[in-house]
Amino acid sequence: MAGAPVPSPGVAGSFPMTDREWDKLTNLVLERCVVPVIGPELLTWQEDGKEQSLYSACGKKLAEQAGVTFPADRAHHALYDVANLLSLKLNSGDLAFDIDDVMRRNPWPVPDVLRKLAEIQSFSLYVTTTIDHLFEKALQDARGQGQELENIVFTPRGVKSRIDLPNNFGPTSATVLYHLFGSSSAVSDTFAKTEDDLIEFSWSLLDQQYSPDNLYDYLQKKTVLLLGCSFPDWLARFFIHALNGRRHEETINIYYVSPNCEAGLADFLMRRRAKVITTESPVDFVGKLHRLCSERSSNRDVAQRPTPELQTDFKSGAVFLSYASEDRARVREIRSQLEAANIDTWMDERALQPGEEFEQSIRENIRRAAYFLCIISRSLDQPPRALGGYVLKEWKWAEDAALERHKEDAFLQPIVVDDTPSGARFVDSPYRDLHWTRLRDGRLPPEFIDLLSRGIRKYRRAK
Repeated sequence: MAGAPVPSPGVAGSFPMTDREWDKLTNLVLERCVVPVIGPELLTWQEDGKEQSLYSACGKKLAEQAGVTFPADRAHHALYDVANLLSLKLNSGDLAFDIDDVMRRNPWPVPDVLRKLAEIQSFSLYVTTTIDHLFEKALQDARGQGQELENIVFTPRGVKSRIDLPNNFGPTSATVLYHLFGSSSAVSDTFAKTEDDLIEFSWSLLDQQYSPDNLYDYLQKKTVLLLGCSFPDWLARFFIHALNGRRHEETINIYYVSPNCEAGLADFLMRRRAKVITTESPVDFVGKLHRLCSERSSNRDVAQRPTPELQTDFKSGAVFLSYASEDRARVREIRSQLEAANIDTWMDERALQPGEEFEQSIRENIRRAAYFLCIISRSLDQPPRALGGYVLKEWKWAEDAALERHKEDAFLQPIVVDDTPSGARFVDSPYRDLHWTRLRDGRLPPEFIDLLSRGIRKYRRAK
């Protein structure tokens, strides 16, 4: 991109990818809750011991082809720099033909990082902000010609049925590669050729008449990985607004992975609670994610075996009750009160130990629940090993599942069953920071039960 910021070792407040954060992200990927967005920083390869960039190589080739000479102090002549200059003397159709000629008729290598990203089978949707065709080739190579791949190309003022996801798009659909700024071709209006075109595409992505609403609706429930999308500040802000589809900015969980991030852009992203990761290159980030997903996938066979005993008695939209075994008697009373109000519930009565084959079923039950009630008491104030069972794992899985929900859904609901003070240090965040509902005379408040009833109806209507 023209005007790309100078790489820095990381901005203040760069999000740390701890082992726990990697574990959370890997789980989300394997559960098909993540959409990667490919930026130009992933389009690199090694040649003669030097890192080469597709956009720089294409810019150089386009300049040579057009006989354009840049000043000696302008060593940087990326694709959009050259295209902006050529647009002053070429009509739109000729410029489109020349860019597409450079993109398609040169043997550009497919970067290894794109192949790794394509090999992660848990992605149903990829979004690319680049106009090349390298990732399409990486997907075909990684997944074989037998697997269906659909390319959807956004264009300003395009026909909605052609520039948006299908109405019934989901995990079992054919893999989609969505070209957000178009895809190069000899036809003028099919991709963003210049920075002026990038502005036009960005405005159209925000225009209610032409915006891809199905894409936006799908992204609202997903975690979005912006990988190497080192846009200038002005374009990045357009882009984030477009991804949020005119909705509330906090509804999408975003990772921004790039060492190139201007301070103003970093502040903008952090205000929207994005995880800004500037201390790790997007290439290394994808490499580690690929390794973790491969390792985790190879160990899931036992965990994914059907467990009818757990699965068949859980109704979608039920309330999941998670508790320490010492609180079982009080939780049974809560369950009885909820069921008397015609609220479906689920609780594990068998004190299963970690490592048993029921783990995947419990995680699936949490994901299918309308609410996760985490029971807080002083019983939690003991070493994790002493707690036994699945309670701490359930809380972690529920935290991951909450990332799939709107914030206003209030999926996580802490319930205090004794005199545990608010903000008790033995309760981990985010549960420590949420609103805690307390029992009144040993019973849930009526207004809380009403909240659950309304939320369950809303959840089931949306299914």
